[in-house]
Amino acid sequence: MDLLVREAREDELDRIGEVTAEVYGGEGLAGPEYLLVLRDARARWASPATTLLVAMDDGTDDILGTVVLAEPGSPWQDVAEDGEVEFRMLATVPAARGRGVGESLVRRCIERARSAGASRLVLSTGPEMTTAHRLYERLGFVRVPERDWRPRPEMTEMLRAYMLPLQDQGQSRS
Repeated sequence: MDLLVREAREDELDRIGEVTAEVYGGEGLAGPEYLLVLRDARARWASPATTLLVAMDDGTDDILGTVVLAEPGSPWQDVAEDGEVEFRMLATVPAARGRGVGESLVRRCIERARSAGASRLVLSTGPEMTTAHRLYERLGFVRVPERDWRPRPEMTEMLRAYMLPLQDQGQSRS
């Protein structure tokens, strides 16, 4: 299977919303209110400083995964600070898991954040998403527990924040 990772097109938004909601809903990771947000890919696609990426099977054009990349000024940033880019809503269809879809999407986020001059790439993830945690750690992300947070006060578990430094500290010397 050859993967193609690119920006989403408008004619794909309904399918992207379905994929994202099916993944999060099917795994019990989102309640009814958040599922409505996940289904609304158009809102993410149309937001400023926000890029919706898809991973496609290059042979069939099937959408295998998706992610939101939120640059400074994006309304989709939750844990990012000044100069940071954040990614959210990483979803891989169950049939494509273990084939590098999620990793390809995260690597594209890293490339784009570096190209944008971001100091760090950040994300937050649920404590139960252990497979994703292993991926992030393998790619060099580190935990930043001081940024852990609860999107809703009634949540018992906090979302875990991760960060990847993007700029070589040695480059900042003159």
